[in-house]
Amino acid sequence: MQQRKMGYWYLAGTGLLWWLSLVGSPVWANQPVIDMHFHAWPYGADGPPDHPENIAVMNEMIDGLKNHNVVLATASGPQAFLERWSREAPERLLLGPVLPCEGGMNPNWYQYRCYENGAEFPDLAWLRAQYENGTYQVMGEIYTQYAGMSYADPRMDPYYELAQELGIPVAFHTHSAPPLTASRCCPNFRISFGDPMQLEEVMVKYPRLKVQIMHANPLVYPMLLDLMAQYPKVYVELSPFQRLLRREKFHRLLRAFKEAGVLSRVMFGTDGDDHGDAIEAYRSADFLSARELEGLLCKNAARFLRRRDACEASH
Repeated sequence: MQQRKMGYWYLAGTGLLWWLSLVGSPVWANQPVIDMHFHAWPYGADGPPDHPENIAVMNEMIDGLKNHNVVLATASGPQAFLERWSREAPERLLLGPVLPCEGGMNPNWYQYRCYENGAEFPDLAWLRAQYENGTYQVMGEIYTQYAGMSYADPRMDPYYELAQELGIPVAFHTHSAPPLTASRCCPNFRISFGDPMQLEEVMVKYPRLKVQIMHANPLVYPMLLDLMAQYPKVYVELSPFQRLLRREKFHRLLRAFKEAGVLSRVMFGTDGDDHGDAIEAYRSADFLSARELEGLLCKNAARFLRRRDACEASH
């Protein structure tokens, strides 16, 4: 199994002291973190959640949450994986279904049937029950782009209506996907359906919907900042750019949100990345104040999730 690096601990000696002097009050390793882009799915092998290789990866990833004081992680994935992973860390994981699912399978590299009944969309009455009984707490990752659908496709309306009624945050996959997605994974995938500006029609129709834009990148989609200015219920997270971009360019991404005055609605997410490396990408941004960093790593997400006490104590 590939080992995950503990990137935060690469800082040492005078370099660490220099960095702390820039951000003000120190933010130590026990700083609570909320990961707004986490997955429970077959990372280890094709097969069910109890496949030995899938169990091994599950344990590794949950240990990563504990080791980096990730007090909450919004986990999306197939129904069976959500149920299995939740048993291991019920106090840390907030669960959300993925949809739509072409052919009933999770529309990504890590495929497994989304729902036990093999459906492409979850039964609405069943889904309402999952929220009302506390089993699920969020909705998404919404994968309309992988299915060749716009965010405003009428087939999504019942789910947006339910989320708005119950105050459930909805997380939308935007931007693009790994190379060769259309040919190797999902034939209906289209880059054009990942433009976050297409979410405007959804927000106009559902003005009380709590929207999380995943993979937010104003360096590619500069109008994203205008979208956030117009719609204060829109929050964003930036994974996997903390891994894919050079550190300097990732910091340019953070600066764009800060200069636009919307940094308080940027949330931390990993999308499967090592938590140590991902956290360090933020901590190494010397233009962030200690308060801004605390917001990015935890408090902005706590406000979005209406769990303001989540950042007050570590597990």
